Amino acid sequence: MNLKKLFMLLFILNTISFISVAVVINKYQNSTIKLEDAYQMQYKSLILAHELRQSSDDLTRMARTYVITGNPLFEEQYKTVLDIRNGTKNRPKRYNGIYWDFYTLDNTTPILGGEKVPLRELMKRANFPESELNLLFTSQNESDDLTKLEHKAMNAVKGIFQDNNGEFIIKAKPDFKLARELMHSSDYHKAKIRIMEPLDNFYKAFEKRTQEKVNEARKMVKEQEFYVNVIVLFSVIFFLMSFFIILFRIIYPIDLLRVAMLRLSSNDMSVDLEKNKYDDEVGDMIGAVSIFKENTEKLIESEHQIKLAMEDAKSANKAKSIFLARMSHELRTPLNAILGFSNILKKSPNVSLEEKNNLNIINRSGEHLLNIINEILELSKIEAGKIEIMPKVFNLKELIEDINSIFEFRCKEKGLAFKIILDKNLPDIVKMDDLRLRQILINLLSNSLKFTNKGEISLYLYEKSKKLFFEIKDSGIGIENKNLKKIFKPFEQIKHDDYNKNGTGLGLPITKELVNLMNGSIHVKSKIGEGTQFYLSLEYKSMEDGDILIDSKVKGIIGIERITEKKSILVVDDIEVNRDLLSQILNSYGFEVFQASSGYEAIDIFEKEHLSLIFMDIKMSGLDGLETIKIIRQKDKDIPIVAVSANVFNEDKQSALKSGADNFLSKPIDEKELLLTLSNYFDLEFKYLETIENKVDIHERLTKLDKEFCIKLNELCLLMDSKNIEELLANSELDNDLKQHFKNLIDNFKYKEINEICIKNIQ
Repeated sequence: MNLKKLFMLLFILNTISFISVAVVINKYQNSTIKLEDAYQMQYKSLILAHELRQSSDDLTRMARTYVITGNPLFEEQYKTVLDIRNGTKNRPKRYNGIYWDFYTLDNTTPILGGEKVPLRELMKRANFPESELNLLFTSQNESDDLTKLEHKAMNAVKGIFQDNNGEFIIKAKPDFKLARELMHSSDYHKAKIRIMEPLDNFYKAFEKRTQEKVNEARKMVKEQEFYVNVIVLFSVIFFLMSFFIILFRIIYPIDLLRVAMLRLSSNDMSVDLEKNKYDDEVGDMIGAVSIFKENTEKLIESEHQIKLAMEDAKSANKAKSIFLARMSHELRTPLNAILGFSNILKKSPNVSLEEKNNLNIINRSGEHLLNIINEILELSKIEAGKIEIMPKVFNLKELIEDINSIFEFRCKEKGLAFKIILDKNLPDIVKMDDLRLRQILINLLSNSLKFTNKGEISLYLYEKSKKLFFEIKDSGIGIENKNLKKIFKPFEQIKHDDYNKNGTGLGLPITKELVNLMNGSIHVKSKIGEGTQFYLSLEYKSMEDGDILIDSKVKGIIGIERITEKKSILVVDDIEVNRDLLSQILNSYGFEVFQASSGYEAIDIFEKEHLSLIFMDIKMSGLDGLETIKIIRQKDKDIPIVAVSANVFNEDKQSALKSGADNFLSKPIDEKELLLTLSNYFDLEFKYLETIENKVDIHERLTKLDKEFCIKLNELCLLMDSKNIEELLANSELDNDLKQHFKNLIDNFKYKEINEICIKNIQ
């Protein structure tokens, strides 16, 4: 029998037993009620019979007392007893106890506060049988005859006697003797006996009847007690049977199943499950757990395989990280020298035009290689989940102006129009990651610039629903629909015969990941031959001007004034080229520089010389930079130490700072970043690019140049003779702002722009 049917059977049996118990108990209660009713009837009957007998005794006592004493109090009480018995006066509330004995003195008045009802009516209410009532009525009638003698005796005391008709109308002298004789005569006693005889017969009949009722009720109670005991016994037996059936058929099997499942949950597959032992729902559950066990065994095996695969993946990922770190270090180290020295050489006044061109090529190639390295590292950081979005408050329109300054010239060089359209409701000050936003826009615009040779590139920016929307459109070659999904995959490049551009194919994948990290979205639409449109939306928070924490002037730093106060700086690097590069940059600004090729040499110089700051390379043979910093920090906790490394992962920076470094510079070293770092520890006066106001002012002054000066300048410009142009500028009467403006144009080979300025002033 399955558990469901077994449970229903037990439920029915127990329900029947409980209903039977309820029925038997109800009958038992009814029997006890009948027994109580029998006792109650017996009690009431005794009370009424006692009252009849007591009233007769009270009348006799009161009449005799009056005959002896002549006290009218007892005559009054006598009449009151008769009136109460006949129902003409109210009954006392407690009339079935001792009553009249408390009212035998003068000036005592009985309290009659009960019901006004004859004794005969009370007897009828007690439901006496007719035979018993007749006996009571006979006793009461005889009592009435007795009262006639009592009235006769009491009237004799007052001198009132009966005539021949029995009426008390004859008045004479009171006869106390006659009265006493009447109250104690044999007639009086015979009348008394006639009253008591039916009353005695009533007692006998009443006692027999009530006793039979009581005995009958007792017998019924006994029978019901037996039935109650039997049915309760059977109910207990059914309950215990149900308990043991549930215990052995449900509880024990489920507990065994629980233990088995706990062992399975701890991957203990040695548990033995008896599937065929129980042919019910528990057996089905055991069968299901058996299947679970089999699946778990398969899962454990799969997890083992996955664990092995994960370990392999971790090993591969670790190997990749080590490779990227080494690649970054090994490539950044020579790039540090290439870019650093090319920038130094570009500043030299003795470099020829051809040499400057070569230096620019070297510089652009180095920056291109550095950009490739940065993109690969950026993608590896994204894959490892190490990229963090760092929102800060900045001026959005200033950032867009920077983007414009970058791409306006580059588009002009390719003969393309470049437009930026800003919505009038665009917020000025926003809070978001400005560096990532700049990177996203530069990547998208660079992609458009790469594949556009004619027409225009535009950036449209507007705000809606607390989001910034960017639309970047170009009139380039376009992308086929089948290739639209490829462009956001790493290292995927769309090949075209006319556009075999160099690149890693990482710009757009990095852009998409950055957009996702900034809770934004990016979409692309394109048609072959018509161009491509990127649609970008990013979340932002609107802020106020006062929330900007960083001064935007640092963007325009191009150098510092030569320092007058002596500052000694120690440059520590095990590669001589790197030491020489950093030393030359620092020497050019007037700093005294010491060099150390190892950690031990750095500690020796630190102990001998009075140093103002230390640049410490991290990766060195022997005593590395981190250990060297710790040793120096034990001796001097205040000297500024800037860690320098070609390893640019965040953990490398954190390791350096934990070791005691105050700051961190990555290789290749950017000169502006170097100057900003120095400004944290020295009081430096920066040189800035011309402001927008100065550009406007310079533009106005460029339209008012001397005609003769412009003719000479134009001739030298057509020959691209930068050396003689610089001599001409040095000997001219131009102010320093104009001289610097022309020098910047020459340094960037913008001879065409110089030519246009000269032509306007010559015409």
